[in-house]
Amino acid sequence: MNKQSTDAPGEAAYQDGFPIRVLAERTGVATSTLRAWERRYNLLTPQRTPKGHRVYREKDARIVERVVELLHEGHSLAAIAKQIRQPVQRIERWQPEMDLTGVWRDYLQDTLRAIGDFSHERIEAVFNEASSLYPLDMVTERLIEPTLVALGQGWQSNPAGIAEEHFYSCWVRNRLGARFHHGYNQATGARILCACIPGDNHDIGLMLFALSAQSRGYRVLYFGQDLPLEQIPQIVERSGARAVILSAREPLIEDRERQLAALSRQSGVPAMLGGQASDKPLPTFEAAGGIRLGSRMLAALQVLVSRVDVHSGGSGWRRISNDG
Repeated sequence: MNKQSTDAPGEAAYQDGFPIRVLAERTGVATSTLRAWERRYNLLTPQRTPKGHRVYREKDARIVERVVELLHEGHSLAAIAKQIRQPVQRIERWQPEMDLTGVWRDYLQDTLRAIGDFSHERIEAVFNEASSLYPLDMVTERLIEPTLVALGQGWQSNPAGIAEEHFYSCWVRNRLGARFHHGYNQATGARILCACIPGDNHDIGLMLFALSAQSRGYRVLYFGQDLPLEQIPQIVERSGARAVILSAREPLIEDRERQLAALSRQSGVPAMLGGQASDKPLPTFEAAGGIRLGSRMLAALQVLVSRVDVHSGGSGWRRISNDG
């Protein structure tokens, strides 16, 4: 069911429309990015209420979803916009040319140079430009994560490598933390618990996942590093969380996997494990109903959305048989 805009109650022309925050929640694209696409590329042409608020319709949601899909395939915004403005019949069957501008390579190189100079301002400028034009999920996958990988691979051969990695990691935590705090009150969907397993202090990937989940409307209870597993059932009961999302970087020892399996049976809500430790099968955990998310954030978000309805009442858990 479409949500009616509350900008102009009783206006028949807007009965089937919805405001920009609903479009952002449905597509995972930030409101600021939607406005930038409209302003710079004319990708969207929303109607306006008498008070000037944007009003979107189902066709706008389909356009945004298509734009995101094409961006992930590597096409440029300029090329997409050129074709999106054509009749709708052509959009569905269009196969656009690949983006050969290397914008993400340029963003990465500019960021690494800024890190080498310990320039907070330049890191911020590159991030702001990228995040104003592209969904946060894509900025994460194609800029933040590659930057962290590059720093992690080069620290031994770089005299200032450790300092550079710490400098950028601190920037990421501060920047994402501020964005997370700003967006929390805008999320109105199901609560989910996000934490690293005991002994795991690598939480940047989890922060990125939590922020993207929040942009989709989930209310995230973020606990960060090293959360004792035995306290999680109490948190779920008191908070009404609809899912438990844990992160682990290092391979699990057998005892830890058994503990996660026990948590999956006891929590009463989906227990999910992401991070590099979840890239390989975890038979004991999965036999207990646990769900592996893997280390690819976009794929992990798709699993979350498929299992936990963001607008759910009750448990909100969609149990899917292991048989498919």
